[in-house]
Amino acid sequence: MKNIVIVIPTRNEALSIESNLQKIYQCVKKIDFVKFSFLIVDDGSDDRTIDLVSNFRHAAKIEVNLICLRRHFGKEAAILAGLEHSRNFDAAIVMDSDLQHPPKLIEDMIKQWQCGFLVVEGVKSSRGNESLLKSILVRYFYRAFKSFSGLSMEGESDFKLLDSVVVDSYCELTETSRFFRGLISWLNYPTKKIPFDVPESTRPNSSWNAINLFRYAISSITSFTSLPLQIVTLLGAITFVLSVIAGGKALFDKFLGNAVDGFTTVILLILIIGSILMFSIGVIGIYIGKIYDEVKSRPKYLINKDKNTVRNIEDMKL
Repeated sequence: MKNIVIVIPTRNEALSIESNLQKIYQCVKKIDFVKFSFLIVDDGSDDRTIDLVSNFRHAAKIEVNLICLRRHFGKEAAILAGLEHSRNFDAAIVMDSDLQHPPKLIEDMIKQWQCGFLVVEGVKSSRGNESLLKSILVRYFYRAFKSFSGLSMEGESDFKLLDSVVVDSYCELTETSRFFRGLISWLNYPTKKIPFDVPESTRPNSSWNAINLFRYAISSITSFTSLPLQIVTLLGAITFVLSVIAGGKALFDKFLGNAVDGFTTVILLILIIGSILMFSIGVIGIYIGKIYDEVKSRPKYLINKDKNTVRNIEDMKL
């Protein structure tokens, strides 16, 4: 019998976490050819999420472990923490705690995994009741990511089943700034995609507003590809060509003895060049910040050992 751990990152889910875990359990308990465990990773909640998970842990008829991060490190760090403590299992399933990743797909994912696919991932065929603005931002993010990295991420989600080989490969990556979906795609293991319609979230309000999505998009793209730096070079070349053309025209008019009306031209050139320089400095600054974060070599997350039920990886052995 195979051992599979379900890794569930959470943060401030007190309103629904206990009932949601119960619903996930009701789905997986019907799968009698696999032994399941839950691994809940709390990403610095400041409500009663940890207490409610502990209540479920004591009452559940399934192994439930809890990892509590010392503060809010972000979803990528929470996923990494969960996977690093899942390397002793045959496979790991990463899913959200708000039931937007339908647990009823887990059985199908496992069957595809048993057919030989090392990665089985849920792909969104529709985005549910997502707002128009968010849908537009997400669509353009996927297009930009594909243009910069060459990897198509359209419709992909964090809802994935990963074989232990994939989990090991992912955990061995050393970078601090991570994009889980992109890195799993970059590893390029045999993958099966399963489409699903996104149900309504059990969260009353999503933490992913337009600003957070924009910041996440910038972080994901710049941590995955250096192509935006080449755009800076391209803009510099375009500006140089425009300057040569404008300068050549000015000299030609001067040699002909024509009056040169240069104020408008000069102002436009200053505005264009200044804007490109500021944009270029901003892009370079983002990458310098990434380098700064990497060379500090700080831990990607810190665990609150007082609340943690997993002391080390050996405690996860079945």
